[in-house]
Amino acid sequence: MRVAAYLMYIARLKGVPDKGLSERVSAYVARVGLAGVEGKRCEELSKGMLQKIQFVAAIIHEPDLLILDEPFSGLDPVSMRQLREQIIAEHARGATILFSTHVMQQAEEICDHVVMIHRGRKMLDDPVSSIRSRYDPRALVLEPLDAGADVAGVRALAGVESCERHEGAYNVELEPGFDVAGAISRIAAALPVARIEVKRPRLEDVFVQIVTDRGDSADAARALRAELADQSPQAAI
Repeated sequence: MRVAAYLMYIARLKGVPDKGLSERVSAYVARVGLAGVEGKRCEELSKGMLQKIQFVAAIIHEPDLLILDEPFSGLDPVSMRQLREQIIAEHARGATILFSTHVMQQAEEICDHVVMIHRGRKMLDDPVSSIRSRYDPRALVLEPLDAGADVAGVRALAGVESCERHEGAYNVELEPGFDVAGAISRIAAALPVARIEVKRPRLEDVFVQIVTDRGDSADAARALRAELADQSPQAAI
């Protein structure tokens, strides 16, 4: 089938009236960056293009509930951004969206509420804002104005447990309960900084922490991170 004929067929199955249907199909296809492909046969499209056409087929009737399973699979970065914008637009329209993925970063960018599942067991079921607040590691990201600056003065500050270099900046770990705002002020006074901010926990860090139980062996945490890097379906979000 050709793209337009396929989408019109799916739309009719889902109760969309014929009036204005052709224009609706063209508009939705353009929304995902595929304007002009309506006349192409589906088998002529690339995997990424087909993925976006399948998404259009899922939203063409403006459903109240949208269930997406790994919708970004096989997409290049530009297509991923286009599709992410459309998912967010569907949510803004009022749709409830269930989004399943093992890529934690995608969940962080899209989801309001997260359920984490590991080996068939639910490990977490909370709003993202609540998760970040509860698992805040009390850590800062410090980038000195001078990349070669001596950070010994920062390490010596009250409340600082450690200050270690990481990916061009420094991770500053604070003592439990220590005032974050006060620490930022003291560090900024100790040396000129280009950037200093609270380091928010990533969902991957939270997931690893929950599954391996805080204080468990570092080997268990490394093994789990390797599983996630291999994109094995150990977490559904």
